[in-house]
Amino acid sequence: MRFPEGFVWGVSTSSYQIEGGAPDDGRGRSIWDTYCATPGKVANGDTGEVACDHYHRYAEDLDLMRDLGAKVYRFSVMWPRVFPEGGGAINTKGLDFYDRIVDGLLERGLRAWPCLYHWDLPQALQDRGGWANRDIASWFAEYTAVVARRLGDRVENWVTFNEPSVSAWVGYEEGRHAPGLTDPRAAVRAAHHLNLAHGRAVAVLRDLTPKAGVGTVVPIHKARPLPQFKERDGHLAALFEDKWNGVFLDPIYRGRYPDSVAERFAEHVRDGDLEEIHRPIDFLGVNHYFPSYVKACPNGAWPFMHADPPLYFRRTEMNWAIDGHAFYEVLKIVQERCGNPPVYVTENGGAFLDLVGADGRVDDQDRIAYYREYLAGLQRAISEGADVRGFMPWSLLDNFEWAHGYGKRFGLVHVDYRTQKRTPKASFDFMKEVIAANALPGL
Repeated sequence: MRFPEGFVWGVSTSSYQIEGGAPDDGRGRSIWDTYCATPGKVANGDTGEVACDHYHRYAEDLDLMRDLGAKVYRFSVMWPRVFPEGGGAINTKGLDFYDRIVDGLLERGLRAWPCLYHWDLPQALQDRGGWANRDIASWFAEYTAVVARRLGDRVENWVTFNEPSVSAWVGYEEGRHAPGLTDPRAAVRAAHHLNLAHGRAVAVLRDLTPKAGVGTVVPIHKARPLPQFKERDGHLAALFEDKWNGVFLDPIYRGRYPDSVAERFAEHVRDGDLEEIHRPIDFLGVNHYFPSYVKACPNGAWPFMHADPPLYFRRTEMNWAIDGHAFYEVLKIVQERCGNPPVYVTENGGAFLDLVGADGRVDDQDRIAYYREYLAGLQRAISEGADVRGFMPWSLLDNFEWAHGYGKRFGLVHVDYRTQKRTPKASFDFMKEVIAANALPGL
């Protein structure tokens, strides 16, 4: 069960989840600092102030990537490290850190794939409306230009956004992520402005780093009605996919919003917006973890809501259903909806109850079984023509898992948050074997 020749293996992380170093070297405050400081928002009152202390231990973590055999590293740049106030004065010490990351990667034979935005918006910009303020598209373009000028001579591929759908729908409509709003109209504005900012960033990156590839990352959902309501709620699953997938895919690949949601966006789309968003990109990053189940919600902002998966699924510690067939389905969605673009799987993995044994090892066989099932689904999609060119498990390290705090572990490497000791798990060795062979090993 081999992967295609030249298949790219890597790992992904994000700035707020691993860096820590909150008070160091002039970093500004982000919306996640504010959210974490709000009582009741994050489990156990956890924060990303220290996280995995990657800001000071990055060399050790880059060594782990090299030992894994990874060839690329998708990391994110923290906007408030570069612009503590969101714009204006540049914090050169913040840029110096990402310089060290890129140089350290190259020294170890890895390639840099920086992501410009992974949810940690400067609080100073949220105070001016955040993603609901149309001006943010210009602010993001300015930030993009500063980072591109500093790192662009050594970057292979740029990612503009990680999961803009989560920023809009979970942050502005559901309130479960920073900035913690529950305003459906603001969420629609935020979604459009995230798309517009992506388009403007693509133009900046093409101008300043013409040899680098440019893409974005979208979490692709395969939505299903609950089995007992399959016929009644099938249309709700289609609308769910238009909201979560189509709103962020169709403007890029089709130059328009899906018909089912276009009316909601009409008042926010100005002349020329869709042309800006429709600029060609070189690849699509796909994040996927679980199938999405929906049920009717007659009085909500949308006529559906999330539903718990059927009881027959095995589940992760996040209560997410484990279903490698859904992974195959989302890769087919991209193949058919977007014209089969080059795809890199930029996140996939599971949270499990990882216990350190008496021998100091973490024998996470549940995670290995998860990866076996999902990588088999990926191989099936490739065999049917999906242009999937790489895979980056989430995540290299256990880390701050947003509103769940430190209670959920996704890493190939166990982190003792008290001592910051790193311990590669059994899944690390499994993935190392997969990468070395470029194949899914037999049982």
